[in-house]
Amino acid sequence: MDRRRFVGLAATAGAAAMAGALLGGCAGEEEHAPEWAVPEEEAAAMAAPSPAAPEASATLVAVFSRTGHTLQVAERIHELVESDFFRIEPAAAYPEDYDEMLETAQREQDDDARPALASAVENWDDYDTVYLGHPIWWAHVPQIMKSFVEQHDLAGKTVVPFATSGGSSIAGALPDLEALCPGATFAEGLTLDGDAVDAQLDRVDAWLANANLR
Repeated sequence: MDRRRFVGLAATAGAAAMAGALLGGCAGEEEHAPEWAVPEEEAAAMAAPSPAAPEASATLVAVFSRTGHTLQVAERIHELVESDFFRIEPAAAYPEDYDEMLETAQREQDDDARPALASAVENWDDYDTVYLGHPIWWAHVPQIMKSFVEQHDLAGKTVVPFATSGGSSIAGALPDLEALCPGATFAEGLTLDGDAVDAQLDRVDAWLANANLR
């Protein structure tokens, strides 16, 4: 065997030995590679569905307001409390003339009438808290409020009453609604002077805070 062939064989053998050593080293590293598998308990926790977040209570602010005074209060509540908004309106509008309106409203009260509503609340059953607002007429709720509560079952709901008045308190008018709403829970009410609503809106903030309604 000449020297060149021996050197070539030796080189080939050396290369093979080196390759074997490298492969062996890689195999050794693979055998001791870090374990990336997730523990069974952790995997089960990751696979388990997250608990559903509790649904926020569904709240509605519903208001009847002929002159806009009670509407101002309702809009303030709507700003401060996450809620939907609904205007209670008669199918036949009250007269614009003040004296004619008084005659109509007085006649409705004398007859214990139930004026027809222009519309009803959609998805009524979705609400569990209802802020219910109205003016006070002759120490009582307007008859249209009786129409509203008779057509919208308040049993099982929390009713938060508010009103504007020229002198009467909501406490005197509240029995009108309570008598028609068996099964409803009535929260503390609020009455504002209908002629000075702008100057009293801060009372709405305090009322909501004190009654834990915010």
